[in-house]
Amino acid sequence: MIFIVILPLSSILGVLIGGYVFAPILLFTHKRIFGSKVEYGIYTKDFEGFKFFSEGLFSALMTINLSLLLTTRWIISLSVGSDPDSFIDDLTTFLALLMLTIGLASLVFSSMWFLMDSGILYSNLKRAEDSNKPAEIRSVGRWYGQFLKGYAGVSVILSYIDFMNLFIPQLANDLSLTLFIMLLVVFVPFPLVIIIPIIPAFIISDWLKEHRIRYIRKKASKLGITSNVEVNFELKN
Repeated sequence: MIFIVILPLSSILGVLIGGYVFAPILLFTHKRIFGSKVEYGIYTKDFEGFKFFSEGLFSALMTINLSLLLTTRWIISLSVGSDPDSFIDDLTTFLALLMLTIGLASLVFSSMWFLMDSGILYSNLKRAEDSNKPAEIRSVGRWYGQFLKGYAGVSVILSYIDFMNLFIPQLANDLSLTLFIMLLVVFVPFPLVIIIPIIPAFIISDWLKEHRIRYIRKKASKLGITSNVEVNFELKN
């Protein structure tokens, strides 16, 4: 029930809430911070197709990371209803927390996806002409994405190592060799397993693509972002 129903539902709610509620907030925040230094525009051509595996992997890694961070002795005690005394209590709490953290990870990353697909760009081109700074043209969504994926690429991987160190030695000590090998086969590629319940959220997000692009651009227009832009990169010999 958790894997087939609850995790996909949590991820879907995370994508919808993150995209329709938090993406406009992130856009407002970006414009509030950088609005006086850059110019904004809308790139109306479609970006490249959505990469389900890579985006899902980052979401899965953050899901595991958040669940591990919340797997504290106090949370474990609340989860099992007694003083934790075995790795089963730790494991049970960790797996239960996935129901929450997969939604949180989907919420965070979907905000970036919505902004990226909307094509909202910003540039310091005019200011760069009168300064020694290089000209930049970037997507607002990718600006946030660099921090999220940087976190996923460092902290999340370190937490996954902690995850392996926490459970695998205990499983090796307490279980038969055959069962240990079976569980090892599951836990080593665990981030890949977590991608599976996120897939329905990706499908719904893709189905809503045109609607969410119009929605974010409408929000952008209220912030004064209405001009269309063309992006060219011309090489000169």
